[in-house]
Amino acid sequence: MTIHFVVPREFADLAEQLPGMELGRNYPYWMGGHFNWVAQSWLVLRQFRPGLTIGTDVRPGVINFGHSLLWRNVGPRIGEFRVGARADFPRLFDVDFEVLQNPAVSVSAKQAYLPYWPVPGQIERDSSRNGLRTIAYAGRIGKVNLAGEILSGDWFGPKLNGLQFKIVPPDKWHDMSEIDLLVAIRSFDRCVYPGKPPSKLFNAWRSSIPLLAGYDNAFSAVGQPNVDYVRIGSQPEFLQSLTQLREDSIFYERIVAAGRARAQEVSHERIAECWLDVIDQRIVPAYKHWYESGGSTKRRILAKIADQARNMASAVKAVLRATAF
Repeated sequence: MTIHFVVPREFADLAEQLPGMELGRNYPYWMGGHFNWVAQSWLVLRQFRPGLTIGTDVRPGVINFGHSLLWRNVGPRIGEFRVGARADFPRLFDVDFEVLQNPAVSVSAKQAYLPYWPVPGQIERDSSRNGLRTIAYAGRIGKVNLAGEILSGDWFGPKLNGLQFKIVPPDKWHDMSEIDLLVAIRSFDRCVYPGKPPSKLFNAWRSSIPLLAGYDNAFSAVGQPNVDYVRIGSQPEFLQSLTQLREDSIFYERIVAAGRARAQEVSHERIAECWLDVIDQRIVPAYKHWYESGGSTKRRILAKIADQARNMASAVKAVLRATAF
């Protein structure tokens, strides 16, 4: 069964270059999930499974894998089996199988959890570094990405003199050589953010760096709070944990060692095994059932209408929030 990865048309030029790219050398992993869910998946999986194809076209008679934003922007279809990576977006109805990025979320018969790929070409923290000096955030900046209280830098006080906080630019997310602590705190309200992935925890483990994180249930689904990462739920806890990680080297090294022991579980090779298992055991059988039940001749107009109605409702809510006094 052919698996065809569909890149959004706005990335057509990059898609043509992908066959000559290598992870960790010349692949632009910072382009964002809209591109990365498809492109990096193809780049990794082609090493283990021959015959995978990639392009900007949607094809009949194959399994088409694309980001949910891609499927939201194409019209009604006939004869196309679609797999959608939901990523950070609401459920998409007009797909035949959906991939979720949070292992804590329950899935239906036509859904499966698959880990989002870790940053390729990861450079670990320099082993000659001693103590906690540089704290960093390596991710996109937005309302639900990094708590505003942290971004402002107002949390620095006398006890934290000598510490540096930096935002790592996207094209440097792979280089953690001069970082001593990573933070992944979206807010201080203990929200679990069910749509978000555990990616920052994976990258911390692979970099031999402790992660100071919030209450994302994706983190606690794959890791152990205060064992292989540090979980906090308030600003006082944040400051207390920073102080402990700085002053207690045994505690710091214990978190690092526990994370390092988990790193191999989230390598590209191990995650590729997960992907291929879901493809073979879940997605291919779903395609066969879809085909045998006449799916290739049916128009999924109602599913497309449901998606459009949901999108319109979301747009109206956004306008109302923006104009509320």
